[in-house]
Amino acid sequence: MDAETPPPDRPPRPTPDPSGAFAVGYKPHQGDLMVYGGGALTLIGVVATFVNVQPGFLLASLAGSLSALYFHPTLDLETPQLAADAKGLYVARYGIIPWSAIGAIRVEHRALRTMRLATLIVETKEPLEAVISAPDRLSLIQRFTARNARRKGGRLHVELHTLAVAPETIERRLRSLYGAGTS
Repeated sequence: MDAETPPPDRPPRPTPDPSGAFAVGYKPHQGDLMVYGGGALTLIGVVATFVNVQPGFLLASLAGSLSALYFHPTLDLETPQLAADAKGLYVARYGIIPWSAIGAIRVEHRALRTMRLATLIVETKEPLEAVISAPDRLSLIQRFTARNARRKGGRLHVELHTLAVAPETIERRLRSLYGAGTS
């Protein structure tokens, strides 16, 4: 077996894009507990309503249904939540922000007990609405479901620890693309 061929028990590793461009979605099983737990709570509430003839259990069903609906986007592993290429930075539910419109990017690392959390903070030179070159179109339901990015003040905060690629890798690739896009 030569050095280029992977052993038959392991799939070949994907080769990284030499340009640094990437697109990444949620980690597998990121929101499973909230979605399936909400579904189970809905089912239990409906059964308890019929068995006990108490309409109060329908409130538990409603809470379970709303939880499952809210966290449903975290089950979608195909849709990128964050992407970057030579043109700019894509953030799901917002759109593409050209590198020339970004004033600064930084990643905050913190720990909560044993969990390592990371947040990408994007500061734009102008208001966010003015700099997005290709805004995402959202349906009414999508506007009320979970999202990976939030606007706080004049900054965009993107949670990196929920994504399928290590935050350090994302940070390294973003810094190289940002440096190349602003020079």
